[in-house]
Amino acid sequence: MTRRRSPPPPTRSRTRGHDDGSYSVEFAVGAAIVLLALLLVAVAYQTTQSSATVTAAAREAARAASLAPTAADASSAADRLVRTRISAGTGSCATITTITTTTAFRAAGTVTVTVTCRTASLLGHHRTLRATADEVIDRYRGGLR
Repeated sequence: MTRRRSPPPPTRSRTRGHDDGSYSVEFAVGAAIVLLALLLVAVAYQTTQSSATVTAAAREAARAASLAPTAADASSAADRLVRTRISAGTGSCATITTITTTTAFRAAGTVTVTVTCRTASLLGHHRTLRATADEVIDRYRGGLR
């Protein structure tokens, strides 16, 4: 009978091998990827919230403009409401432009409000968001001048 020889016990040099420090490198790369993913999620969230705020402000401004007694009052009411809603909401708009179209400002006419917002992102790039809303003026409403 032949006796099997057991392998020699591992020595310090055999257990380490060629992977010295690879865990540190893998952890650093993994952490960088996770941080980049979190930053992209934050930018996407900021863009979505800004877009929703601009859309809601345009819708509310069109409604406020349709309730105004004159075309001039409609324009100022829409502009005032947009600036109030956007500054109180996200605050990420660097410039805000409100255009109120009141060419059909009469009973059963329409008011159109277009809101343009230039945002400043977390990454430094700028994006222009635009929303338009139409509102019908009540056909039975009196007192329009």
